[in-house]
Formats: sequence, structure tokens, C-alpha cells
Amino acid sequence: MKKTFIIPAAFILFLLIAAEADPGVQISDFHASRDGNAVLLEWVTESESNLLRFDIQRSTDQRYWLKIGENAAIGESSSSRHYSYRDDTIFKTGQSNFYYRLVVIDKNQQKSIHSVIASIAGSSGIRHTWGSIKAMFR
Repeated sequence: MKKTFIIPAAFILFLLIAAEADPGVQISDFHASRDGNAVLLEWVTESESNLLRFDIQRSTDQRYWLKIGENAAIGESSSSRHYSYRDDTIFKTGQSNFYYRLVVIDKNQQKSIHSVIASIAGSSGIRHTWGSIKAMFR
């Protein structure tokens, strides 16, 4: 006996919307490194399709995220593209551990969250700056 499945039209529409909502990007690398009193974020895309920008978000607990910047995307590419963002505001937070993530936004304003990474800031930027000021008067 042959079974026939009927798929409701609403389900098909949902699948099409869900497929369109995923921005066309393949991120192959996303990492953070300490750069003086800042954290340097770098990422590489292997391909991009219909992209508008990358929003960079930071958190100290992975529950509450703050948009700290954005980078325009190349938009259309089938080759590797390198991006970077420098977070110069970490010394103002009083925190030492940070989490970063990329929110990819396509030209239709659809969003997708990619790649949460951690960065340990180390010593306070305020102490580093104070040490530099003291050294100037020696």
C-alpha cells in the first residue's frame, strides 16, 4: 500500500521564509586577541551572498548583549574576505572577561547570530594608563 503525505501550504510557506531568513555567509574563523588596552576581533568569511553588515556584540555573562560596533560587509563574494574590529572600550567596563559574537544582517534585514568567543582582558587599562603617566614624571 502506497502512503501519500499532504503537506499543508502554511508549512511550505514557513520553510521558505525560514530558508530566506538565514543570511548567506560562511564564517571560517573568528578570534580575539589582546591589543594593549583593547581587544582586536578578527574574522574571515569564505563566501558571502546578499549581506549588508556585521554587528559586533559584547557581553560579560552571555545573557545580556550590547552592540558595540558594526562593519559593512562586502556583500557578494565567493572568495575569502578578512574583517576586523577593535574594541577600545573595555577599560571603561571594570570587567576582565568578555564574550563577543557576530550578528550577521542581510540586505533584507534578516539577522543570524554567529560565533560566540571569549576574551580575557587581563590587567585593567586604567592601571596601565596610570603606570604610563607615572613613568613620564620619573
